[in-house]
Amino acid sequence: MDRIVILSAGASTRFWPLASIHHKAFYRIGTGKTILEETVSGILEEFENPTEISIVVAPRDFDLAVRLFNDNDKVKVYVQEKPTGAGQGLLKALKGDFSGKFMLTTGDKINAGKILKELAGEDLAHSAGSGQAVALRKTKDPKHYGIVELEGDRIKSVTEKPDEGSSPSDSKITSAYLLDSSFLTFVEKHPSDHYSLEIALDEYVRENDVKGVFVDEIEDTRLKFPWDLLDINQKIQSRKSMQFIDPSAQISKTSVIDGPVYIDKNARVLDFVKIVGPAYIGENALIGDFCLIRKNSYIDKNVTIGSYSEIKNSLIYEGTTVHRNYIGDSVMDENSKIGAGTILANRRNDRGEIKSMIKGELISSGLDFLGAFIGAGAKTGANSAIMPGRKIGKNANIWPGKVVLEDVPEEETLK
Repeated sequence: MDRIVILSAGASTRFWPLASIHHKAFYRIGTGKTILEETVSGILEEFENPTEISIVVAPRDFDLAVRLFNDNDKVKVYVQEKPTGAGQGLLKALKGDFSGKFMLTTGDKINAGKILKELAGEDLAHSAGSGQAVALRKTKDPKHYGIVELEGDRIKSVTEKPDEGSSPSDSKITSAYLLDSSFLTFVEKHPSDHYSLEIALDEYVRENDVKGVFVDEIEDTRLKFPWDLLDINQKIQSRKSMQFIDPSAQISKTSVIDGPVYIDKNARVLDFVKIVGPAYIGENALIGDFCLIRKNSYIDKNVTIGSYSEIKNSLIYEGTTVHRNYIGDSVMDENSKIGAGTILANRRNDRGEIKSMIKGELISSGLDFLGAFIGAGAKTGANSAIMPGRKIGKNANIWPGKVVLEDVPEEETLK
């Protein structure tokens, strides 16, 4: 395959309060790689020698993307100046006189390599028709996705986020495409429409033979809502079976390291700490006395976990400090700080599914264990409590003793 395009320049509005500094594909997970790096690694496992992997990013992420892939001459980084939709991002990568087949996916698809390989499979490549395909999955919630209408295995039409009760099918597009360069002329017809890719695809399939390929047997990953970050971290960490402790790390003799725990350079684990893997402790991180770090936790570099804290299935990012806290099923973005005694509650009293507000709509997470999502630079005072599924915006400030029952906008103070 000549070109594989990876889009990572969207605004990620449904990911609030996360992704305020970088695109969501640049979050580190697992054992310290970004989601985008995991995606590219998976593609290179399936496609040994692509002519080019074209990554499209926002201006704020260009330098970081170049650094991440500086040693791989197959990867080139392109800038999409504004988040004007996937179609315009695609044109940034395939501008000029590009001709031939290309593959398209997004930076948050850690299994993109396997899915794209399915599209390029021997049976499809030699089948009658154009040899073009789009990956599909079944869904029970079509209103959040691009939905296709099928005639046999041929895609007849595409409807983006259909209204409740009006979906043409339960078959959703899963952000993986094998298309011909002739598709680009259809995208170019809609330069100002945010959904130019979806509109162009609907027009294109009405005139061209494009096959729908179901990939439900391949493990699904999604990074649409903030809690999806927990799931994608679990999937990556579950692949790790070995324990690793860097020689420069300082581990107290009274601590217990149980299972596949990865402890990075110059990390310090103090007295009577227990860490249960899979888990990751980043470079220069400090885990204070009497802490419990439970499985599927990701403690980033330069994080301080103060004494007597319990962390369960959570991601805590660079520069964050906590002390004497319970943090369950939560994400804390970089340089956030929570005061002693603050609780990030992760269970409803009635044990029901936890709902969260997304762009003005209260939606179910599908989870009965879900904590809080803390934006970059946010702070809480001592003995505050954040209820399940609630979100704290970037640089918000929660005063001591407050109970957070609703989302708190960025830069706001809750007194």
